[in-house]
Amino acid sequence: MAEIGQEPWRAIWARVKLRYMVFKWPDPISFVADIIAIIGIPTLAVTTYQFHQPYLKRKEIKNVSQYCLEFNDRGTGINLVPLERVMGYPRPGDIVFLPGETVEGKNYGGGEYEVERVALTFHEAPEIDEPCPAVRSKVVAYVRRRREQ
Repeated sequence: MAEIGQEPWRAIWARVKLRYMVFKWPDPISFVADIIAIIGIPTLAVTTYQFHQPYLKRKEIKNVSQYCLEFNDRGTGINLVPLERVMGYPRPGDIVFLPGETVEGKNYGGGEYEVERVALTFHEAPEIDEPCPAVRSKVVAYVRRRREQ
């Protein structure tokens, strides 16, 4: 317990042998750790956010024919062509030969078609810094099968 003539806290202090620590120089390791934390944590948060945005964009549900030229005959899609590969769009009255789809040696939907009308679909493009920006998202060419002559 406490020695005679000493306050109780001094006895505890002496028993644990704690001494006053004189702090002369800043600890370089803790100083570096503080700087890394001050700069590193916000940088980590911003980088994580920047990587998360494209991930969310990739997870968005897209229409199968989005960013494609679709040839459509009475509500049925015949062919899809990615817009990156399209050199020019068909115009009403043009004759196009479409390969259709081959399943088990039989071709479905292939043949000559006449373009009746063309519809272009656009969507908003916030990444473009202009007033009211829009980009093509889909082109639909409505066609009908040509009769054999």
